[in-house]
Amino acid sequence: MIDKDVANEFKLDLIVPIIGRQGPIEAQVVHRGGDGSIGVHIAGMPGSVDDAFKSLFDFIGQVRDYLVSSNQLVGRTDYNALIKKLALTEHNLAAAKESDPSSGGRARRTTRGIPIPDTSGRQAVLEGQMSDRSLRDAMVGLAVERSTGLLTIKYPNGIIRYGYWLRGGPVGWRTEPMQEDEVLGVLLYKAEQITSEQVKASLEIMKTDGCRQGEALVDMGLLDFAMLIRVLGKQNEFILQKVMSDRQGEWTFHVLEKLPEQFLSSPLKVPTLLFRALYAHVREMRSAEIGRKIEPNLDKYLAISTESEHVLAEMQLGKKEQGLIEVIQSNSWRLREVFSVSPLGRGATSGLLWCLDELALLTFSDQEDLARTKARIAEQIDRKKKQLQSSYFDILEVHWVCLKSEVQEAYERLKVQYETERFAMLEPWQEEELERINARMDEAFATLENDAGRRRYRAEVIEKDAILNSAEMLGKQGEMAIMRRDRAAACGAFAKAAELIPGESSFRDGLRRATTI
Repeated sequence: MIDKDVANEFKLDLIVPIIGRQGPIEAQVVHRGGDGSIGVHIAGMPGSVDDAFKSLFDFIGQVRDYLVSSNQLVGRTDYNALIKKLALTEHNLAAAKESDPSSGGRARRTTRGIPIPDTSGRQAVLEGQMSDRSLRDAMVGLAVERSTGLLTIKYPNGIIRYGYWLRGGPVGWRTEPMQEDEVLGVLLYKAEQITSEQVKASLEIMKTDGCRQGEALVDMGLLDFAMLIRVLGKQNEFILQKVMSDRQGEWTFHVLEKLPEQFLSSPLKVPTLLFRALYAHVREMRSAEIGRKIEPNLDKYLAISTESEHVLAEMQLGKKEQGLIEVIQSNSWRLREVFSVSPLGRGATSGLLWCLDELALLTFSDQEDLARTKARIAEQIDRKKKQLQSSYFDILEVHWVCLKSEVQEAYERLKVQYETERFAMLEPWQEEELERINARMDEAFATLENDAGRRRYRAEVIEKDAILNSAEMLGKQGEMAIMRRDRAAACGAFAKAAELIPGESSFRDGLRRATTI
């Protein structure tokens, strides 16, 4: 994830272990994703960077050769052969356990696939119907609690699907009877990654060696181990999406101490997938519709539980979205008060809060949690105190390439956020710190709000080359926006370029042309 405000053309530095910082590398943005991700085109690596990477790869090759020669590392061919032997041994052990009624095995294996843990006699910790949102809510709760266990879905047509959860997310699935369209080989065939003949050949290997299809495809040389892990992850996500679209049947979840086998796939981040789908949907909703959805909670205090923080971190929110989360965590706010301190616009704030509420990652209450508030206040004041040691730009939490309007907006938001009357039960020393924070923000605003003062101060704290380079990139960004007929982006880029170098006529001309789009 990269700040969405990054220029269309920028210089990239890479920090790589062993060889250190490498760059600058000329890069150009070619795609901006709705989730905050960007696609970057790098025309070519500078010679110094290319040489550094070659030396790194040579070093890695030397380490690899040493580890192989000293039997500390197994080569790919030997590894695949070892996997094949292990799979055959596992198959034989499972077959022996099934044939021996006295084995007391905890898992039954009637056909090929992942063993099914025996949950008979155990009470399900969660259950519900596929027709409502109970499963979606449960999946978010399992992620928050990092649960391990077995999800069982029984459909009216007699099909049973098993989902294997590890530390909060699914790592594998099994369906009885087996659904051909979900089989690994069929998915690869439909994606035109393998041929029908190769699918049949892999099935023959499975029958002969007692292995699974992924292992057979590795043995055939169609996949390597890294590719197998990626493909299994895609299969895992494909089946999860099917489950989330199902509307018939009933489900249960049993907690397990451990799963019946180790899985190659990493647990899917279900809340992240759900959030992206909801966030894409909410952007297509009318603001009035979103307003109606959040209206019942406007006068309630909202909070984010500490148990949910790791889930929010996994979502990789954009800079401004993360800023809203930090605002919520900084103090005790009523929902209607959040709009005045949010770094997002009102519509975007409403949409994000609705998504988080839908995923049960927000809590609403009629009463203020004083204990939580005192802890948050102390943390908030301490964080702001550290910023007072930095530049005026940092104190007002704006980028040094900023306009007067951005300074004004940031100042008004922070003054509301650090208004003395908002803080309850302050210690005397905290009141003094709060007064000092407000005084420093006033001082910073007095300098940055004035055009001449802002530019003079920028020249004092920012290197001249950085200012010139940024202005040049903003000018190029503005020209590209004009070509796209994007008036807002073009005006913004040229206005900031002219802010950095007021005397440059090309920037003023660009701004004039942008306003005519």
